[in-house]
Amino acid sequence: MDLFTPIVPPEKRHKHFLYITEPGFCEPEIEVIKSWADGFIDRNGQLVEEFQTNFNSAFWEIYLFACFKELGCSVDTSHETPDFLVSSHYGDFIAEAAITCHPEGFRPEWEKDYDLLETTSTKDILRLSAIRLEFSINKKFRKYRNLYSKLPHVKNKPFVICIAPFDQPFFFLQDSLAIVRVLYGYEEVLSRRNSNGNFTIIGESFNYRVQKKPGFNINVGLFTNAKLKHVSAVIFNNRATFCKVRALTPSGKYPVVFTGSRAIQSENEAGLYPFRQLRPDYKETVADGLHILVNPFAENPLDLKIFENREIAIHNYEPKTGNYLSYLPNNFLLQRTCMSITSENDLQELKKYLNKQDYKELEPEEWEEDELIEFGGNIGHIHNNHMAHYKGWTIIVSLDSIDKDWSSIAIQKLCYSILDFIKENSKGNYNSILLGEFLSTKEEAFNAIKIKIDEFQAI
Repeated sequence: MDLFTPIVPPEKRHKHFLYITEPGFCEPEIEVIKSWADGFIDRNGQLVEEFQTNFNSAFWEIYLFACFKELGCSVDTSHETPDFLVSSHYGDFIAEAAITCHPEGFRPEWEKDYDLLETTSTKDILRLSAIRLEFSINKKFRKYRNLYSKLPHVKNKPFVICIAPFDQPFFFLQDSLAIVRVLYGYEEVLSRRNSNGNFTIIGESFNYRVQKKPGFNINVGLFTNAKLKHVSAVIFNNRATFCKVRALTPSGKYPVVFTGSRAIQSENEAGLYPFRQLRPDYKETVADGLHILVNPFAENPLDLKIFENREIAIHNYEPKTGNYLSYLPNNFLLQRTCMSITSENDLQELKKYLNKQDYKELEPEEWEEDELIEFGGNIGHIHNNHMAHYKGWTIIVSLDSIDKDWSSIAIQKLCYSILDFIKENSKGNYNSILLGEFLSTKEEAFNAIKIKIDEFQAI
């Protein structure tokens, strides 16, 4: 299969394909991609054209093929659908590749104008990615239910959706935060800075919806119930980009700097360590940065022994307790970006591919007034957090898990996450009201704090 000899006219070639095939620029990297694709059967004769015109979807399929081979699996790509029949010592499973793309009118991922990075909100990156991931996963789920499940080579085998995000220019900053929220509703660790300036973990927050636009919310936490029982797991890797190709290229035409962080996991220490290394000193594997996210409700569970004792993170959910569980092996690749050092002439030549035009952006979040939203999670013995906006105030209503009663607190500022509420309230810059009593239901605690807000504003 010849991926790199052009078969489409120049105006139809993807920006990444043009970049890679620039004469004298990426020949060593091209050899790595060719090695990934070695043995891949282009069953419908469309992969080469897809690689040259749309790029990301074909690149992701080729990466997955290489990754399964590195994990010691044999991969059958001869069936028309789904994408892969994967065989291992621990059983067979079906793997279907999917990517997320930018919504119509939004800035595509290849339009990386780094001048915008300072004004780009990490929360908006995660929100857009969560919206696109939920859409793509549900689309593949419906395709399995309506079509794939009826195929003889698919029946009774675990079905795994393999997804990568390419939905915006700075998609690589999301790490695994968006996919974890989409599948388990897990939002963030709650922390507080102590008097010494150190952060202390005080709890965690869940959030089971993502707002696409005001008045239109998407339910997430897809693996916290049995609705997607046909999906055994999700494979995700936000590090499977051209940077990985560069990392696996022993030498090249130009220097490349790799910057990122890896996990520290031992009996005595947990955290991360940053790195900054030049090629060829920097080392990475094909599977580095891979996440396997398990569906505890799967009707055909996936045997995880394929992924154990490897450079792979494993995520799961405990239905009885509602706990999100994650295991990151020592030295796991948490973050990684790379930068090539080229001449100014090369840089200007590549910049001409950036289009100068206006793009759509996500509308700011705007909650329905007086609607109590479940966030879950805990802060010590305070559980089942709910949030609402009311007359310019943000209210949190929570359950005391010891006494099994409810109380509430409010600040005169609109917040959109539990962590934001904690940070803003700790500053002391906004009016704050504590209910000061515990009631039998969350509705009683919610109404009681609203009465106090009304009284405060009447003064």
